Amino acid sequence: MNHNLFEKILLVVDGAEPSIAAANYAVQLAVQTGGHIIAVFVVDTATMEYLTRMHIFIAEEREEFERDLQKTGERYLEYVRTIGRNHKIEIETVQKRGSFHQTILQEARKLAANVIVMGGWRHSITAKDTTSVERQLVLNETELPVLVIK
Repeated sequence: MNHNLFEKILLVVDGAEPSIAAANYAVQLAVQTGGHIIAVFVVDTATMEYLTRMHIFIAEEREEFERDLQKTGERYLEYVRTIGRNHKIEIETVQKRGSFHQTILQEARKLAANVIVMGGWRHSITAKDTTSVERQLVLNETELPVLVIK
């Protein structure tokens, strides 16, 4: 059986430099294997809810921050589509809201992804570094191969 192990590539986009490196890597992978990329940006409303409950955000700040994140997500997803167009491949993009790791895992299942590609991160010495915790949870809880691009 000749099955493409990279038929459906779920690319996690967050706008950080490693995420852009991951996008370039995923595009090269798709070009070489004939795979299809689905790029996902998650507006992490679960973390925003936590920050609101801890009185770090007030409701108005949270709403403004969420709108800003949605706009940021749109820009980065468009940038990823541009990278794809430059390599003559189409990249499907999805923007979701919810818990970062749960949303990524749900999308991977829903799309029947074969692999997750995401940018690397450094674990912060701050115990409340939710970004690195959420990314680690993707690694811990998925059954799919995950390519972490640094």
